[in-house]
Amino acid sequence: MGGLLATISIGIDPMIEIGPVSLAWHGLFVAIGILTGGVVAGYYGQNRGLDTAPFYTIGIILVVGSLIGAKLFFLLEHGQLLEPSEWLSSQGFTFYGGFIAAALGIGIYVWRERLPVGYMDAVAFGLPLGIAIGRLGDVINGEHFGPATDFFLGVQNTHPDALVPSPDLAYHSGGLYEVMLGAIVFLIVLTFRSRLQRPWAMSWTVLSLIAVGRFIEFFVRSDSDTLALGLEIAQWTSVLIVAICAVGAWLTLGSGREWLRRRKAAA
Repeated sequence: MGGLLATISIGIDPMIEIGPVSLAWHGLFVAIGILTGGVVAGYYGQNRGLDTAPFYTIGIILVVGSLIGAKLFFLLEHGQLLEPSEWLSSQGFTFYGGFIAAALGIGIYVWRERLPVGYMDAVAFGLPLGIAIGRLGDVINGEHFGPATDFFLGVQNTHPDALVPSPDLAYHSGGLYEVMLGAIVFLIVLTFRSRLQRPWAMSWTVLSLIAVGRFIEFFVRSDSDTLALGLEIAQWTSVLIVAICAVGAWLTLGSGREWLRRRKAAA
């Protein structure tokens, strides 16, 4: 039986050879995505009267936190935390690990420096665009694939060095779905940014939309282990993030503010 017909066919070499230097499309687009998302975040913050200087520190925290968190979460998920050689591997990173570590790092920095919450909202605004660009390299490399498919968004990576099981078949592409997810979320918050002016509103909106999108996406991906009730670890992480966003929105934007005020007054 012949291979499935892919609407999208990619035959690009996963590696870029520049003389003696080899670069992966994955790393290149992640770097471009971080830079672009950072510029957009800085522009958003500047338009709201924020000093641009802290964004440089936030950018460093984002890069370092993403790398360490993504590797740590992957090793924990796959039971390889105590294998030193795996820490040095150029492969094996989990999105949510980097996502959570970077968010915590930036949050702690903003809190310790007594910076306005607007910095968190500015980073959130640039995040989905950064994801959309950063995941383009995964599509080229054939990373984060799901089952073989004849779905019109199926991707066939025909280059023999691509990371898919077979260059003759099309697969659900987690990378492509996250490019689409990031682009859609960015368009949503760009369109409704005037309605998301209150502190924390942008952050909770972006985080919850990305989490919901990734929850749906993992029904057609196969690179996260099943945890419980037929759902994968990434999906349960999405559920947890949505729950945190809901509580956070209630405390900062809803009736929970009054509850917090009464608690402080009673203390």
